[in-house]
Amino acid sequence: MTLPDTLHRWAEEDRQVQEAAYRRNLQILGIASWSVVALNLLHVLVFALMRFDDPLRSAWAHQIAVAHGVMAVLMSAMGWLSRRAQATPSSALPMRLLPEGISALVLAWAVVLTVMDQAVSTSINAFVNAAIGISIVFLLRPRSIVVILALGWCALAWSLGWTTENPALLTTNRMNAASACALALLVGVLLWRRYAQTELLQRALTESNRQLERQHAELETLATRDPLTGLLNRREFVRQAELELARAKRQGSALSLLMADLDHFKSINDRFGHPTGDAVLRHVAQLMSHSLRKTDSVARFGGEEFVLLLPDTPEAEALRLADKLRRTLAETPMAGLDTPVTASIGLACLHAGDHLTLDALLQHTDQAMYQAKRQGRNQTVAAKISGPHS
Repeated sequence: MTLPDTLHRWAEEDRQVQEAAYRRNLQILGIASWSVVALNLLHVLVFALMRFDDPLRSAWAHQIAVAHGVMAVLMSAMGWLSRRAQATPSSALPMRLLPEGISALVLAWAVVLTVMDQAVSTSINAFVNAAIGISIVFLLRPRSIVVILALGWCALAWSLGWTTENPALLTTNRMNAASACALALLVGVLLWRRYAQTELLQRALTESNRQLERQHAELETLATRDPLTGLLNRREFVRQAELELARAKRQGSALSLLMADLDHFKSINDRFGHPTGDAVLRHVAQLMSHSLRKTDSVARFGGEEFVLLLPDTPEAEALRLADKLRRTLAETPMAGLDTPVTASIGLACLHAGDHLTLDALLQHTDQAMYQAKRQGRNQTVAAKISGPHS
């Protein structure tokens, strides 16, 4: 990859993480501002209490104390602004430039402090510390930190020219400041690139996890649901029914099973076509789902057969629910169909103390359903189960 391509890719990555970096900078500023304020106040206290016989040094100490006091006030205001910005989902452009503005302010303040120090020393530590500090504390885009450091160095180099008479010392301090800016730039760019790559990788992993969760949900649906009606498929219904049956036997509670077969469904397919037949199955599935209680389960058992599991439901209650369901089907017309959809329902109940297996219960239900067919359809027949079964 060529250098222009690399720079273009970096610029695109910078754009993608800019909002997240801005929010992170606000969080850091909210914490760092109070640390800086405490440090400034400590300097104010120390330099305000210093006493010198030399008027020059006394004036210098007073200026340093004032400078730190002003910075403490400014950083308190910046901390307050950062908290307001954090509470705002979308900030205006001036607020979005807050991290860059504070970085420039800190560097400008360091220039002033360094110039003050020239009265008693040749140190430029204040500028060096500020340049390195903003590159470490804040996540600034490379172009932003380049501009801030370049302007800061220019301001310092110009100011030192007015306060330093020794050309060798002036050149040394200017070059030391330039080296500090170069180091700060390197640190800032490396930290930014690391953050951008980590943030984008984290987003990619998050999106990958979402896709895996969606795929898992889709696979689970395919494995447990009938694709046409959205009801439970036969295998999943049997699994859930076995669990409910074991619980009913353990607790000695009743459990009922309904099997509904649509009447004359073949004639619907022959007269109106299979797409209409599929629509009828979906129509019936929706009505059944809305008619059941939260604890009940319904599945498409095969073709036009549906099976319903009613936990904690004795036979009399199951008969009432079955007749209500049957009437709902018959009395709810379907668009495009000139004949009502009816169903013959067979019912079998596991009474307390019974030891029927699920296969046996299904067989009784199936037989009762065919008995309803033989008796004229659109009715419910309960299987006659006498005595304990194993």
